[in-house]
Amino acid sequence: MSDHQQHQRWQRGDQILWTYRNSDFPHLVDQRPVTVVADDDHHLAVWMAADTRMLYQVTTDGHDLRSVSGTDRFTAPRAQAVRNWVGSGILAVFQPNTMYSVWFFETKPGLRNSYYVNIEEEFTRSDSGIVTSDLVLDVLVGPDRDCAFKDEDELELAHRAGVFSTSKVEQIRQVAQQAVEDVEHWEFPFNAGYEGFQPDPDWTVPTLPADAHWEFDDDAERD
Repeated sequence: MSDHQQHQRWQRGDQILWTYRNSDFPHLVDQRPVTVVADDDHHLAVWMAADTRMLYQVTTDGHDLRSVSGTDRFTAPRAQAVRNWVGSGILAVFQPNTMYSVWFFETKPGLRNSYYVNIEEEFTRSDSGIVTSDLVLDVLVGPDRDCAFKDEDELELAHRAGVFSTSKVEQIRQVAQQAVEDVEHWEFPFNAGYEGFQPDPDWTVPTLPADAHWEFDDDAERD
């Protein structure tokens, strides 16, 4: 029985957790409380509202991981942190048997025609939400459908750090190229009509689980 058959589908308006895990740091998560927009055989679409409280990972002294140079960015000890999502909300679409998600960003109020293709493992479901693992490389897609790879240098660092094997890096690059081809042919979910999506006005902003914990609070640090 597939993962998608084992768990009942969510309904529009349900609140779930969108979680990224890293096997090298199993006690830490990147976690985002979101609201379900749609859940069917073809995709799961979720809405992350502005100011959503979310967990993410930092260095053990509380700094952004991108402040660490070289391969240490992937191997240095980490800590759990929390912050609010900055900027307008995003709609994210996940597809079964697909190693990327597509995030729809607003270019102006009411128009979501800028896309972030996040290369990641195929998502799995649990009773509380979905779990996947980030694969570093991304594809940026502009309103004119032009594509650009993002974080190719970080993928190389991850390879050198031993996070990914040579064959895994090749697979990641192939997935990114497939995403570009999907854009060129304007395949689902790009053609799904989500550019005009607006959340239901009665939706509340989901919250982190009651047992969530962290060492650093980015928003408190800025106050």
